[in-house]
Amino acid sequence: MKFQFLTILVFLVLMGCETSSTNVNQTAVPAVKPAVTGPVALAIEWPTEGEVVHSNDVAVKFRLENYEIAPEGQHIHLILDNEPYVPVYSVSEPYLLKDVKSGIHTLRAFPSRAWHESIKEHTAFASLTFYVESKKGKPPVDFSKEPVLTYSRPKGKYEGQKANSILFDFWLSNAELEKNGYQVRYTIDKKRPEVLDQWRPIYFQDLSTGKHTLVVELIDRKGKLVKGQYNRTEREFEVLK
Repeated sequence: MKFQFLTILVFLVLMGCETSSTNVNQTAVPAVKPAVTGPVALAIEWPTEGEVVHSNDVAVKFRLENYEIAPEGQHIHLILDNEPYVPVYSVSEPYLLKDVKSGIHTLRAFPSRAWHESIKEHTAFASLTFYVESKKGKPPVDFSKEPVLTYSRPKGKYEGQKANSILFDFWLSNAELEKNGYQVRYTIDKKRPEVLDQWRPIYFQDLSTGKHTLVVELIDRKGKLVKGQYNRTEREFEVLK
């Protein structure tokens, strides 16, 4: 009887040790960071709207909330006028745009995934007009109310596996895409145009080797180009296999 009691006692002690050991292992696992609940928000702190910058090198300072960017990872697409974007991987220091010509200019920016897909939240877009050297010229667009199409991708050269599936993406301001409203029309190499009535990225699959031309337009419900300096963009990109 005593032997059975001792056997049971030893068994319970061993079980207790196993339970204690398991708890220690569990507490050693790093805690998962809580998910961000607020919207992604981007702002350009300087230059400010309408500012005259007395230098051809323009420092751009961002404020970014609820989104992390890092080298070779998530980043910001920064667009001067309607040039191809430049990637910005840090907001701790200003990004320097070099050799900006004198005159009137615009900035547009939005956060991007590591694979360059834009964050499609209305608070994630920042835009403004500024001047270099002298305040001359009329702003090309009223970003506060005019429908504006901002081209993002494709861009540059695509090689290897990246050439098999090429992201087409854009940002849309002050307009909603729908079947009986605004739409985005795109044309590759002057072939039959395609129309999007939803704001979403798509991928071009298995394009042939060589240079390609993409025309992207914001159109109204009648199929006419919406007035605006940036609502039609033509870009060339290259596929290398």
